[in-house]
Amino acid sequence: MINDKSRKHITNAALVYVLSMMVSMFIVFLNVGDTVIYLQIGFDVLKSVAIMWLAYGFISFYKEEKNKTILITAIILFVAAQIGIIVQTMYVLYATGVIQITRLTLLPTNLSEIIATLGFTFGFYQLKMSLDKYATERRNIYKGQMSLPMGFGFLALSMIINIIIPAETYIDYSDPAAPVVAEGYDILLWVNYFLDMGSLILVVLGFWYLRRAILVLDKIPDEVFQQMQERKQALAEQRQAGGAGGGLFGRRSRGLFGGFTPPQTQAPQQETEPIEDLLIEEDTVKKKMFCVKCGLELDADSAFCADCGEENPYLKK
Repeated sequence: MINDKSRKHITNAALVYVLSMMVSMFIVFLNVGDTVIYLQIGFDVLKSVAIMWLAYGFISFYKEEKNKTILITAIILFVAAQIGIIVQTMYVLYATGVIQITRLTLLPTNLSEIIATLGFTFGFYQLKMSLDKYATERRNIYKGQMSLPMGFGFLALSMIINIIIPAETYIDYSDPAAPVVAEGYDILLWVNYFLDMGSLILVVLGFWYLRRAILVLDKIPDEVFQQMQERKQALAEQRQAGGAGGGLFGRRSRGLFGGFTPPQTQAPQQETEPIEDLLIEEDTVKKKMFCVKCGLELDADSAFCADCGEENPYLKK
């Protein structure tokens, strides 16, 4: 069982990280000169501190649960966040001129930042596995999502691309208002843009989901799980019942190459009359009578055969 103290540490740390990320996006629009660099570094440090706070919440959670996966997640996140703080410290030294900025001096810092980001990717993937387990144990209705691992994975991939092909090698910043991209590098610029925006969206959604999952952990009554199971069974029955029809164009095949199978048509059923109607009809139909001696057909009221004079046995009582 997770107590309220651990729950607050985890949810509040996730909220601080998201708010720091969202605010730092708008710093570039502030007309404050070189101060933008220090503000950006400050918010990056705040995000690392939020991750360390998150790791502390998971360690507190581990003390109650004794879940090794949670402990591994906490350790990985804590170490990666410390590396992130060291990286931001190095950026301060670069900005102040203590260390001269060259490609060679930036390489260790960039590699350290990539290692920290990959650590976040692996740590949050471990967390996803724990949330999957809690869902199967009926402690949580939300299974772990890949938003956080994918978000930090996109960020790490973008960093790797920038190390291999730095932006300043194909973008001319002579005019900051209108930078010029070298011919043939437009696609690389769009790839980096996609990775950065994808990382931003996935990380924000992932932390929001994490807050929601931890807030409801161990607070869901059994009736909710029963209702969910009943709904799943009802949907499964509806799909099974409606699967034979196939709709206007048939239903999609599950074969290797997909395709469509023609809609199935039911053979027309023969109309059957109720048994009661058959019995009534049978009684109302007049039975034909024949002479037992010569075979002549007899009238319904004939007492004797008109041909041989044999007595009609059908009228005998």
